[in-house]
Amino acid sequence: MTLALIVAGAALVLLVGQSLRATVQATAETRMQQLIDRVEGNYEGSSNENAREAIRVLANTPDDLVQVLVRYESDDDEDDVTVIEGGSDAAGRSQPLSSLWPQDGQRVVLPKTEVMRADGSRVPAVLVAAGTVSAGNHVAIYVALPLTSVQTATDTVLFYLLFGVPILILVTGLTTYYFAGRALRPVEAIRARVAAMSEKDLAQRVPVPGARDEVGRLAETMNAMIGRLQDAQGVQRRFVADASHELRSPLATIATGLELMQRGPTDPGTVTALRGETERLNRLVDALLLLARADERGLQPRREEVDLDEVAESERGRPSDSRVVAEVHAEPVRVIGDRGQLARVVRNLVDNARRHARSRVIVTVTREESTAVIEVSDDGPGVPAEDRGRVFERFVRLDSARARADGGSGLGLAIVAEVVAAHGGSVTVDDAPGGGARFRVRLPATLPQEPLAEGTPAAPWRPVAPVPSTAHAQRPVRDEDAKRDPETRPWGIPAVSGGEETSPWGTPGVPLTDPNGLPVPRQWRGGSGVADDQRGSIIR
Repeated sequence: MTLALIVAGAALVLLVGQSLRATVQATAETRMQQLIDRVEGNYEGSSNENAREAIRVLANTPDDLVQVLVRYESDDDEDDVTVIEGGSDAAGRSQPLSSLWPQDGQRVVLPKTEVMRADGSRVPAVLVAAGTVSAGNHVAIYVALPLTSVQTATDTVLFYLLFGVPILILVTGLTTYYFAGRALRPVEAIRARVAAMSEKDLAQRVPVPGARDEVGRLAETMNAMIGRLQDAQGVQRRFVADASHELRSPLATIATGLELMQRGPTDPGTVTALRGETERLNRLVDALLLLARADERGLQPRREEVDLDEVAESERGRPSDSRVVAEVHAEPVRVIGDRGQLARVVRNLVDNARRHARSRVIVTVTREESTAVIEVSDDGPGVPAEDRGRVFERFVRLDSARARADGGSGLGLAIVAEVVAAHGGSVTVDDAPGGGARFRVRLPATLPQEPLAEGTPAAPWRPVAPVPSTAHAQRPVRDEDAKRDPETRPWGIPAVSGGEETSPWGTPGVPLTDPNGLPVPRQWRGGSGVADDQRGSIIR
């Protein structure tokens, strides 16, 4: 930085000196032309008078260094005589300003030389010498302009560069440091406050300066971000607290039942209660794992063609603790997604509607242009308008559904929202036409297949060999490189690797699905105890 300033200062000094010297030289040449014109005019009729007249008219300042020399030719063989016929007061007539003798019409310029004044002092000057003719005699004219003003200006510039510029730089640096520090003081206050905050201090906010500038907007943005972090932390803490509370109840029941079984004979009612609590605990853990997976990397469903009408029809005969039977009205609609996850969406919505319906639950599947629409309506009390955004949050129970006796955990609708969002759709709730709540799911639908032209013979039917129950082959998946969630059965219950499972009562080798992949009711499998279809389900 310093070296650059030195080089720039030296260049400035040279530039100023050359500019002023060029100006002085131009002035000297202009003065020379005026003298030549005056001498050649021959106003007095003789060379010496012309020289004196030109000096008298044109050299009228005390600092003018002007001389006019005339060379007279002798008639005999003697040398020519050169006489200083005219000279300004500063130049005098005792000796010539230069030894140059330019020829007629010639002009010589010496940008920097020394000339002697009449008082004997020598000064640096720009000298211009020119030759001409006056009254038949050869004349030499000298014009010298001192460079004293140029030297003075150069010295002044150099002085300011050597002393003024460092002082200016120092003052500018101090001023910049002061005002920059003052301007960045709010930023430092924001940084210090954020650096001192911990996960327990998210209720604090950074100071917002009064000026509505970039720093003020930065502080507001920082406060908004801290607010979002605080909200996320609150959601996480509530989630952990609610999950702990939900897990505590079935665990306490199981522990009590085991203690009773250890003390005496086993009561069938106790075994039944323990099985119910175990199933409830299993469903809760499964829901928590699904939501945790969604928070960690998002649900990444399989990409396969799914007939939504078939998924909805499976709800028609699915048994439930509720006496309300679901009415299904579905038209053929096909989407791309995960069959198990979509079946879980429909199942959760139907179970939720059954718990609140008085006598009727209606499931409809329709197509609206390129969108598949699933609607689940009930004739219950409905969802208040102010709570329609909350019902899809985790562990949220409205005042009319706070009892846990019905097996609900408050995660069913949260899972619906996560799965639908992973499939690129949306879910909303409003009032049903006949009263109650209507949940509407919208998903991107595939293009309908073109119908066969009239007269085109259909492909002959051929029997398909049933798939062994130990295979459980998956449908072809379109994006084989995608990460996938664990395989789920049509009703959304997680599957276990292998074609056979051990029932909760220890009955091994009982297939849980038929050759077409549909669930087999518990009463067809054998065993005893409470059937799977009679278990509790998730509520909002």
